[in-house]
Amino acid sequence: LSDKQRDAIVVAARRMAARGMTIADLWGRDIGLPELRGTMRKIIREVTQESGLVVLKGMPVEELNEEETALAWHLTTAPLGRLRSQSGWGELMGRVEYVDDGRDWRGYTKTKELNFHTDHADTVALLCVRQGPAGGASRLVSQGALREIIAEENPEALALLNRGFPYAWFEEGPPDASGPVSDFNVPVLVEHKGRVQGVFIQSFMLAAAQAIERVLTKDEIAAIELVSQVANRPGIALEFRMEPGHALIFDNLSMMHARTAFERSDNPSESRLLYRLWYATQPPRPRQPGIAQYEDALMRAYKDPSLAG
Repeated sequence: LSDKQRDAIVVAARRMAARGMTIADLWGRDIGLPELRGTMRKIIREVTQESGLVVLKGMPVEELNEEETALAWHLTTAPLGRLRSQSGWGELMGRVEYVDDGRDWRGYTKTKELNFHTDHADTVALLCVRQGPAGGASRLVSQGALREIIAEENPEALALLNRGFPYAWFEEGPPDASGPVSDFNVPVLVEHKGRVQGVFIQSFMLAAAQAIERVLTKDEIAAIELVSQVANRPGIALEFRMEPGHALIFDNLSMMHARTAFERSDNPSESRLLYRLWYATQPPRPRQPGIAQYEDALMRAYKDPSLAG
């Protein structure tokens, strides 16, 4: 970001914060900053049509408090699409930080390593507000790269992954759920409309099988495990440690991400904090039907604002 862009972000965020506004107040409004229009056009093209990933540097987190920073991040990334809800509580911004709440299945609020997975959005925008004392490196891998390798080494496993598996709802099933797991399969590494995409949360697949007392075959277990095994091979994934003011914007439909374990500080001002926004692309991008069915079900569970009325 240029100095002019940073200044525009700071002025706008402070003005809105002074009026008592929150991200929820801005939902559905055209709030993109003119100073960022050209930059965001380039980012959107890179994320949705090319590599799927952009590293943005220079967000003015040191000039803003936490509330202002949250507004600033949405003001910056608003052209990515329509904000999506991130939980059953209707949160529009996720605070990625340690929380001792007993919900181990919400791994982003724990210090442990997070294996490769996808979120529940078309595009993810992740801003580093503070880093912890050590650890917390971000890792990203292309589903297209994984598909190419697995197709060559084990096409039978790829067929199982493309078929997909049921997913556990945990505490966040949609109102029309017929049970504790999805009654349809959710695929990964599947080609659709010229791009490889998918949903992958290994623990949700295994928990679903356990919930309905379905015994996965050796081939199914091997196929699920193969995704992480390939992604963790040297040279396959990109890995780096974000610093305050650094951000990742990536195509969640075609990328998987992970995080190394991190140390937490007893001093709140030194504790690791990232702000996460989920966006639905506007106009909508093509999604494979099983992926769309799963993500849309979660948005019903998450009380997404787009469903109001």
